[in-house]
Amino acid sequence: MSRLLSTLRMMQDIGNRPPTRAPEVSKKALDELEITALDGQVTEFVLDELALPDSHSQEVQQVQVRRKKRRTENLKDFGENRPINERVIAFHKFDPVAAEQYRKLYTEIAQVKRTSEIQTLLITSALAGEGKSISALNLAITSAAHEDKHDVLLIDTDLRKPVLHNYLGIRPEWGLTDYLLGDVEYSRIICKTQIPRLMIIAAGRRTSDPTALLASTRMEQFVRDIKTQKKYAYIILDTSPVLLTSEPKGLLQYVDTAILVVRAKKTPAAVVSQVIKILGEENILGCVLNGVTSSDLPLYHYSYSATYYHTEPNPSHLT
Repeated sequence: MSRLLSTLRMMQDIGNRPPTRAPEVSKKALDELEITALDGQVTEFVLDELALPDSHSQEVQQVQVRRKKRRTENLKDFGENRPINERVIAFHKFDPVAAEQYRKLYTEIAQVKRTSEIQTLLITSALAGEGKSISALNLAITSAAHEDKHDVLLIDTDLRKPVLHNYLGIRPEWGLTDYLLGDVEYSRIICKTQIPRLMIIAAGRRTSDPTALLASTRMEQFVRDIKTQKKYAYIILDTSPVLLTSEPKGLLQYVDTAILVVRAKKTPAAVVSQVIKILGEENILGCVLNGVTSSDLPLYHYSYSATYYHTEPNPSHLT
């Protein structure tokens, strides 16, 4: 709790200062608000033959040809991976200072794991645009790089606005929603990535009631089965913002602890205090202060060395 209080005091102080821009800072941003879905289309697989009145008419044949072509294109898309997004600094390492912060965060978690049972972590934030998804992904990549016997599993439980698959440049055919609805087996939703030892379960297709789906007995059994396999060193769940949705509090029952991502100079201290009350301070391992610029580092390092912090290559989005 002392770390959380330190974070709140620090945010109160730094929020009154004008944003700074360091000349040596890279121009690449980590703001997940700029990330949009690759497309919003639902892939539709159609039969080659349809029970139409006149299957030999020219009009029907043209429809069948167009549908076959669309299905072929969809299948081709599933087999192609796009480059990993440049914001995934733990993979590209274009910003060694920022990448080092994730290594420090991993080390902190690993030290806690020596005395406490920590395998499943929930990554969330108070509001949208604080960098929770990119933080979850960078932490997962860093964790996978340090594991030589077990994999790391990253699960996208932000069913309202999933972005992890976009960051990784993959387009999975199935995801968590598909499994929870009973449309596919468990083995079909786990995807390998281009990163060694990192596995991912994408969110899957959109659902009208993500809260009920994530609170279902099938979800509870799903997490229990993964944990009992002892296959993964860490299971990291990226979820939706606490103050905008109800899913994060419901997911707490499945995880060992939670990490709160806070945006420097953007998230009010009172908002963070409210989130801590909602989740319960006993359920929060610590805070990741995201969006810290190089000019802020002396302040954070000397005054609040116990607080996790993450530097962002581009401070232009700070307010």
